[in-house]
Amino acid sequence: MRKDIKKAIEWYEKSAIQEYNNAQCSLGYLYEKGKGIDQDLSKAVYWYKKAADNGYEAAYYCLGKCHQDGIGIEKDEVKAFEYYKKSAEKGYLNGIYILGYCYENGIGTEIDKEKAVELYKDAANRGIKDAQKRLEMISSV
Repeated sequence: MRKDIKKAIEWYEKSAIQEYNNAQCSLGYLYEKGKGIDQDLSKAVYWYKKAADNGYEAAYYCLGKCHQDGIGIEKDEVKAFEYYKKSAEKGYLNGIYILGYCYENGIGTEIDKEKAVELYKDAANRGIKDAQKRLEMISSV
């Protein structure tokens, strides 16, 4: 079966309009990256927000990245941290890892190495290899 990105986008749009949070987040990703659709960062943020409003943990993470890097929205590390925290609280592994990174490096919050280690251990125990590397780096300091 051949991949048809245009058809996939049609289905994502239909599902997103019906408040399906996974489709909303996927549509945001496609707009952010310009995959099969013209890149539109403001639309990416719009769909990530819709998905987050519907409780989708990956969307909180994506909004955090947008705020941290200024993707389609004004750069704001405090807001990035808040979105990462929501993602982590919902159990999203990348959110748990990046929240540890924020605590380690003071991104949007005060540096808290103990909290960073706690989050890295959680992520590492669930298979996030980058968390294992960060633990080694923190331990060697």
